[in-house]
Amino acid sequence: MADTGENSLFYYEMNLFHGYSKEKGLYGRENDSAKSIGIENFRKFSGEYGDWLTTDLQFRLAYNSDNPLSEDRIGTGDPERDALDLEIHNAYAKFKLLYGKADIWVGHYEPAFGQEPQLDTYPVILQTISMKNIGFKKEWGAGVRGVFTGWDYHLTATLGSGMGMHFKGNYLFAGRIGLGETAVTDYNLGLSVLYGDVAAVMGRKLLSDNLITKKRIGIDATYLYRSFDIKGEVDYGTDNEKDVAGTWVQVSYILPEYQKLRIEAQHENWFYNLSEGERYDSTITAGLSYKLNGAIHLRIYGARDLHLSSGTLDNRIMVQYYYYYPTFGRLFDFRPD
Repeated sequence: MADTGENSLFYYEMNLFHGYSKEKGLYGRENDSAKSIGIENFRKFSGEYGDWLTTDLQFRLAYNSDNPLSEDRIGTGDPERDALDLEIHNAYAKFKLLYGKADIWVGHYEPAFGQEPQLDTYPVILQTISMKNIGFKKEWGAGVRGVFTGWDYHLTATLGSGMGMHFKGNYLFAGRIGLGETAVTDYNLGLSVLYGDVAAVMGRKLLSDNLITKKRIGIDATYLYRSFDIKGEVDYGTDNEKDVAGTWVQVSYILPEYQKLRIEAQHENWFYNLSEGERYDSTITAGLSYKLNGAIHLRIYGARDLHLSSGTLDNRIMVQYYYYYPTFGRLFDFRPD
């Protein structure tokens, strides 16, 4: 920004999701994808020597058609009772120091572990293994992140309780060091560690006063090859002394002659206890993502469970309409750009 002062961007968001499951029939939520409306206000503050502060507030009102409406408990974060919930995505202030070599953030943001902080999985169907690995994708705390020539680092100290603020002795420390810049070298390799006593939560609801001691080490990688974008992650550690591990790989391909269309596939495994070989989940998901115009994304995916610790395998088809634009004026504008 050449001028000093404040620049602000305000966006409206609508996410329409529905799926069909072999086991459940029609259903209305898959990870972050649900019927929802939301807003995002992104601001940059600048001075004589450039921008020095970034703030972001993004939240939405989500409706889960799988859950009955409860007159006395709407919005408590209990998915067994509530169909409506107010969900926080971003709520942070980030101070830019040393020309990007030590950006400090405070608020609701990602713990510094694995691929999740490198991606924005909020508006998409395909997810990383962060939910099974940590139990949430973002939470309250503080951190520092910096980028140097050829490498980067990210350190966080957070509550360890996800979207809700719970104080039961819970805490979470995480850190990641990355090597390479995809914009220059076409690759990035990351080494992550994590340690803490994490609360058992679902949304903002505390499920138990018992904490889970988590220890993790992980390796992640990103490689760009022509029209292919290949990402992967391998994690290992313990949950209350039980050996756990996860693997995740995602491949995306953009058609060179038609770059609005993206073909994607991913395979994820999560082992709940390596000493009990049958206690693991394995799922493969693939589909198409189409950028209709500057406001609308359309997606269709299929998922197949290869193995579940519950023993009940499922097949799913998921469709999504995602709108993100500064006005509602293009909500039903299906004309391609």
